[in-house]
Amino acid sequence: MKARTPIIAALQRHSAKQPLSFHVPGHKNGAVWPESLAPFQHVLAYDVTELEGLDDLHDPTGPIAESQALCAAFYGAGETSYLVGGSTSGNLAMIYGLCKEGDVVFVQRNCHKSVLHALELARAKAVFLAPEYDKKTGRPLGLTANVFEEALRRYPGAKALVATYPDYWGTVRNQAAIFAQAKEAGLLVLVDEAHGAHFKLGEGEGRCPKQALDMGADVVVQSAHKMLPALTMGAWLHFAKETTAAIREPVKRALTMVQSSSPSYLLLASLDGARAYIESEGEAAFAKACRASQRLQEAIGSHPMLEVVENAGECYQNDPLKVTIKANDSRSGTWLLQELAKAGIWAEMADPNAILLVLGVGQDFDASLFHSRLSTRCWQPEKQRKKGLFQAGAGPLISELIDMKRPNFSSETVPLSEAVGRVAAEPLVPYPPGVPLLYRGEQVAPAHVKQIEQLLEASVRFQGLDPKHGLRVQMPED
Repeated sequence: MKARTPIIAALQRHSAKQPLSFHVPGHKNGAVWPESLAPFQHVLAYDVTELEGLDDLHDPTGPIAESQALCAAFYGAGETSYLVGGSTSGNLAMIYGLCKEGDVVFVQRNCHKSVLHALELARAKAVFLAPEYDKKTGRPLGLTANVFEEALRRYPGAKALVATYPDYWGTVRNQAAIFAQAKEAGLLVLVDEAHGAHFKLGEGEGRCPKQALDMGADVVVQSAHKMLPALTMGAWLHFAKETTAAIREPVKRALTMVQSSSPSYLLLASLDGARAYIESEGEAAFAKACRASQRLQEAIGSHPMLEVVENAGECYQNDPLKVTIKANDSRSGTWLLQELAKAGIWAEMADPNAILLVLGVGQDFDASLFHSRLSTRCWQPEKQRKKGLFQAGAGPLISELIDMKRPNFSSETVPLSEAVGRVAAEPLVPYPPGVPLLYRGEQVAPAHVKQIEQLLEASVRFQGLDPKHGLRVQMPED
């Protein structure tokens, strides 16, 4: 049976009336539109506002409410809220809504920068917990029991755990035991699962890691647009069935604060359509993408200069739609990313070691086109030079308690060589993936400087101040 799409249906009914617009937006259903944007004009009849019959995202009672309920049923959530500001808006609302000033919050160190912004808004205090790192790839996998138990011992009054599951690269540890331990200790379990909206499709046959809701998370944020056929910035936030109004209502109120009061109906329609797609075709589309991933890996393996990167342990779980590759000599991931772009092959991101290729649910793979594009680049093997493993994280297993509220201090920029021992005045964020390497209020260690130098050597881009010009640090107190 065809899945229902209540938001799309409501928009189509409205457009069929050939409405005469005397309301926002100013393009008037596409009647007024710059010539330079003509190719986009056909969608404008559906770019409307909160009109009769179209519902209101911030107080849904009609088609938006129906679509959100269908989404919650698919994922096994108690309630789902649609997000038009990406997972960023969900992380902001989830944390700001549930954490107050002075609350101690455990935060997985490889979190997205939006988590830091939310903690700043909440004026909470953070304890950053280092995840385990894959010994072969150097990438974060998830929290371990030893680290979490020690954090609980040091800070028994903590309010919440904010976990990142999975990260960009898609290899994780099962976190069910960690989440259970957190809930037993009375903590809220809040999960940024931006890259896991498709996990539900692969759970049955064990082809995907378990989704966070099925491991006991209280609130989960997922980016529909990252792995599903939804428009960029389309996401959703799930509440577990066991959550009460005491959890749901503050988060939903926070959503009204961090999301636009004029949400895009194009984004809402894309969320409605993506949800219906995975409901009706999801398993077949996921299987198709898995087959495409396998063919892609075979194509990479047949190239004399490329190889697929495997992780070190069989106990880890892998997202089959994330493929990590590298040059088989000592050249960096950034170099390979640029070379593939010149061939018309656009990857998601790079680190100093490798690059990430991402397949979406339902995506196919044209091996002949891929090989044809690769053949336009002629690479000669580079003389091997010693290359250390880049580990995406620095700092202690358990950080000191860091006050995340808006700072009130003077700062200065110092060269990297003079930054060790000083306190960072602002986060240092390589992008992508937008995961801070150094947090504001954290003391700069030699390991931080070493990582920064590795990233600079690999031409990785930073948001804000480029560390090649120095680091912003707090002025010493008189």
